[in-house]
Amino acid sequence: MNGALARSDAWQRLGSDPVLFYSTCAALILVLISLGTGVARGDVLVLTRPKVALRVLGAVVVAFLLEALSQRLGASPPWVVAAANGVAAVPVLVVALAYGPSLGLLAGGLFAASVARGAFPGLHEAFLTLELVILGWLAIYPSPRSVRWAGPLNALVASALTWGTAGTAWLAFSGQSIQLHDLLAISRAASAETVVTVALLFAVGPAAYARLFPWSRIAPTPAAYDAAKPPDQMRREAPADALATAEWSQLPRHRAELVAPALAPDDPNA
Repeated sequence: MNGALARSDAWQRLGSDPVLFYSTCAALILVLISLGTGVARGDVLVLTRPKVALRVLGAVVVAFLLEALSQRLGASPPWVVAAANGVAAVPVLVVALAYGPSLGLLAGGLFAASVARGAFPGLHEAFLTLELVILGWLAIYPSPRSVRWAGPLNALVASALTWGTAGTAWLAFSGQSIQLHDLLAISRAASAETVVTVALLFAVGPAAYARLFPWSRIAPTPAAYDAAKPPDQMRREAPADALATAEWSQLPRHRAELVAPALAPDDPNA
């Protein structure tokens, strides 16, 4: 009975509070777009390869061990504990960057279940899973497999989108003031955790993704530079699609050649 009353009260608040309603809708739209894009590209099909499944599970285990280690630093300075939490999140962040939103959801769910202190994961574990889903979507372009700065940039944007939508909804539902410093406080955006996470993601370059996380369904197609082609053929080729991936690319298009029309001879004696 109490559960039904709580759900009814939450539904009434969702319909009466515009900030809660619009921020919740924005978070749901982000989740639907992210997962829909991943499913359309078949990112979860990479789990049919046993080596990839073992790599994903290994990343979750490493993240769990690092999180367990960070929990033993209770007597350490706060910035040390925050930095350790940032290190613990890096393995699952890299999985989402490498394989897409569906694998990000899987890794985030496994990690949240493994570090839950109660019957269900806590607030930050749930928000981390949402962030991993959005991060996997952002990793399609710009891809960290192409440029080193894409990983930390995508992580910062994913964190901003997560806490700007779902975080705002949580503050509105809790009856707290919705201000920038409140969002920064609950998201730990301005802390050593974010600095360490961004630094470690920047250290993971494109070569590491290609070597440690192969066969990604969201991996971009390499740019085709063929010096053996004649110059006129290279000019006729359409420019490559910057958003194309290995599983989602268009057929190459060629511009039509101009052919001189056949003219009738002007000589009447011919």
